[in-house]
Amino acid sequence: MLARHVVDDVARTAAPESLSVGSVNIHGGHHITDPLVAWIESRSLDVVVLQEVGYASMDGATITTELAGRLGFHSAYVPAFRRENGETQGLAMLSPFQLADLQTESLQYNQLRFHSRCRVVLAATVNTSVGAVRVVNVHLDTRINSESRVAQLEPILEQLRAEDGTSQIVAGDFNTSSVGWWQSTVPLPFAQQQGAAVQAAMTAEGFATPFGDDTRPTFKLAGLPLRLDWIYLKRLIALDWSVDDMPFSDHRAIWTRMAAGR
Repeated sequence: MLARHVVDDVARTAAPESLSVGSVNIHGGHHITDPLVAWIESRSLDVVVLQEVGYASMDGATITTELAGRLGFHSAYVPAFRRENGETQGLAMLSPFQLADLQTESLQYNQLRFHSRCRVVLAATVNTSVGAVRVVNVHLDTRINSESRVAQLEPILEQLRAEDGTSQIVAGDFNTSSVGWWQSTVPLPFAQQQGAAVQAAMTAEGFATPFGDDTRPTFKLAGLPLRLDWIYLKRLIALDWSVDDMPFSDHRAIWTRMAAGR
């Protein structure tokens, strides 16, 4: 099932050159290549960012290379953590365009009561039909509160401020939910609106997102309206977008087609 939003024909006519970007947390899944390639091709995606790439018996770098080979895309991968058997899981970026000026960085580490993880960011400049675009792939912590979540984003925003004047995209799994956490263990439903807190921080930096309360939840859990995944745009205008089902993940995929803005 697809929930799709389209702007009017005036915007389409005004901006004939467009760029399509998609993001999905693949949940460490295996046997993902066929459905993922089918989704990327069906949406004619120009840039794809993936989170939780890699599972117990296959390294994330291997999966990224396999996907890139099937699609004929360029790719980049950065491990976020390593299992005891040596296999890694991390972030990937794929595009038919060259990925230039690659950058990775560790984000603020949060000591959780269990399942603490190193969080990283993967960034690249992509020369597209709408010009050069700086694309950042993120995967933030789970059981943290709004203040810590915004703080984890800060080094990303600081770097992007230094590149002011460029078109920019920040996309991925922000792990935002309407939950507060007591000692990173006990959820307090509706105690916080983390999506709104992140959106306020991004808006203050000149970013906007086409996704909101009227779009489908991006996380599948008992029918709850959980929107963990986002695509934020700066100096780009969203033309159409949707949240798409993925058979292999607990997340749904998100994508948007955009044109150059001011």
